[in-house]
Amino acid sequence: MKHVDARRPSGRRTGLLLGLLASMALAGCGGPSERVVQGTQLAPGTDAHITADINSDAATTRLAVDVVHLAPPERIQAGSKHFVVWQRPSSEIPWRRVGVLDYDAGNRGGKLVETTVPYASFELLITVEQQMSPQFPSSAAVIGPTSVE
Repeated sequence: MKHVDARRPSGRRTGLLLGLLASMALAGCGGPSERVVQGTQLAPGTDAHITADINSDAATTRLAVDVVHLAPPERIQAGSKHFVVWQRPSSEIPWRRVGVLDYDAGNRGGKLVETTVPYASFELLITVEQQMSPQFPSSAAVIGPTSVE
């Protein structure tokens, strides 16, 4: 008969206990949120994949946007050349430019590589524009406005 010391957990029980504790810790972290937002009537069939890694303590968000099935800007609005990403913390605050999508006409997609937004919760908007740095968004929205939280 094998002797088992009940005061000392076996290797298998220790492994299970450590695994359980690790999974509980990871569940509390959450990680970045990801969501898909459909395009507006100006961009039917377009989808924006939004990844937001929110740091509530610093009230900032690391943001990345990947848009697929996106027609060239000049086909959406004559004279347009760029897709501009905007944010605002509430409807009472004016839109602020976040950046410009890096548009690839060959695969009809655009990306905004990771950038930081100075809010933990905000609205996001993507418009077609004639310039890369307009003062305010045009009325030609292809995505949004949508909430990022």
